[in-house]
Amino acid sequence: MNVAESVAVHSGPTDPGRCGAPDRRNGLPAISDCRTIDRTLVIALRGVIDEDSVYPLRLMLTVGVKSGYTRLVVDCADITECDKELLELFLSWKRNGRNIVLVHPSRSVCNLIATEISRRLFICALSVKQALDLMGR
Repeated sequence: MNVAESVAVHSGPTDPGRCGAPDRRNGLPAISDCRTIDRTLVIALRGVIDEDSVYPLRLMLTVGVKSGYTRLVVDCADITECDKELLELFLSWKRNGRNIVLVHPSRSVCNLIATEISRRLFICALSVKQALDLMGR
């Protein structure tokens, strides 16, 4: 069973469904394309990726890890909204030496990453002034 088939078989009743199935909230698929090349998993995402719609993607990446894939290429051009669930999923992929490449990150993805970087800088800073200085403002 390949990665996409595993998502189709194991999708639960409350998630958007198998690879390419419509997303409940905006009619667009959360995973619009998925394929493998050697040890690389290549996926394209679309629409809203949040706590309610991340399950098929989480499952796909879990199966990918268990199947020995070490590289993930994600086309993010068509992501309209995303939250920390997506970022946490990407960071979990990076564990144990796996590589991830984000291709064409949408404005939502860029904003999510920038927000997380700013948050971490703020937490590490000794003061608000130092945090702003670290961010280059």
